[in-house]
Amino acid sequence: MTTEWRPDFDPAYMYFITTTAVQRLPLFQRDVIKRLLVDTLDCMRLRERFKLYAFVIMPNHIHLIIQCSADDPYDDVMRDFKKHTADRLIRQLQAEDNQPALARLAALVARPERQQYVVWEEGYLAKAAYSARFIQQKMNYIHDNPCQPHWNLAESPVAYLWSSARFYLSDGRAIIPLDDVRAALA
Repeated sequence: MTTEWRPDFDPAYMYFITTTAVQRLPLFQRDVIKRLLVDTLDCMRLRERFKLYAFVIMPNHIHLIIQCSADDPYDDVMRDFKKHTADRLIRQLQAEDNQPALARLAALVARPERQQYVVWEEGYLAKAAYSARFIQQKMNYIHDNPCQPHWNLAESPVAYLWSSARFYLSDGRAIIPLDDVRAALA
C-alpha cells in the first residue's frame, strides 16, 4: 500500500489492519494459500503475539482486528507475519514448480540485491479501534466483504470459510480459534 496511516501504538486498543498483495495480485485466491495465511495467524496467536478478534482472507488482501502487547507492537507483528507468509507462499509456488508465478513475483522486486521475490505491498493500514461502535462497524465490513458484488465469493458471510464470520454470526467455529471480541468489550 502506498498510503499508510498508523496511529501511535497503544496496547490498550484493538487495531483494524489491512494489508495487500503486491500490485493487488490475486495471490490468495487458492485455498492452499489461504490455509498458509490462516495457519500463520493461528500460530502467532498461539504464541501470544496478539489477540485475534476478527479476520478475512480475500483474493488480494487481508483484514484483521488484533490487539498486540506493549512488548510486541503491531509494526513488529505485521513485519513478521508478512515475512513468514511470503516465505511460505514462495515455497508453495516452488514446490508446485509454478515458474510463471515465481517469475512475476521476481520481476516486481524493487531491490533485487535484497530479495528474490515480493509478495506483499510495503506497509499496511492500521486504525486504532477506540470504540465498540467502530469495532462493530469494522467487523461487519470484514464479514460482509466476501459477499460484495465485485467479489462474489459467497452468498452469505457464514458461507465463506476464510473469515471469522461463522464464529460471530452463527455461533459456529471459525477455521482457526479466535479471541472473542464480545468478551473483550463486556
